[in-house]
Amino acid sequence: MASQNFTNVTLGNYLHPHFAAVLTVAIILLVCLTIICIVAASLIVVIIYILFEFVYWRVVENGGHDDDDVEVESNLEEGVERRRRRRQRKYRRLMMELPCVEYGSDGIETTSRECAICLEDYDGGEPCRIMPVCKHMFHVACIDDWLRIKITCPVCRRRVFNVKNDR
Repeated sequence: MASQNFTNVTLGNYLHPHFAAVLTVAIILLVCLTIICIVAASLIVVIIYILFEFVYWRVVENGGHDDDDVEVESNLEEGVERRRRRRQRKYRRLMMELPCVEYGSDGIETTSRECAICLEDYDGGEPCRIMPVCKHMFHVACIDDWLRIKITCPVCRRRVFNVKNDR
């Protein structure tokens, strides 16, 4: 019989001969990548800080405005003001078109006995406005003041005016 050669098999013999070198390179690459990420994050923070300081300095030093900025801002404010006045005129005209009725007259359907804005009871013959969409009723003076500020019903928050071109 031929003698068989059995070698002792240990755990170390299953590893690739260059495993330690590959592991060392991998660890070095991982450390380098971590350092690069930390440096990149630090650079980003420094850039953001410099930009913030520049903007802050510009605002403090120039009072927040350049001459061009003031002109653009002025034109913008004028445009916004013109648009607001135009919208107010349109809503004032629409407000006057809302139905005005006397409380207690025949044909008025309302479940409320008090104005939801001033919380006072309606008196017989008192002028009131009825919202066209939701049919809520209010004193004329109360709802007119309300509609100068907001264009929604104070009770249900539905839009009072269904104007397509609000611009």
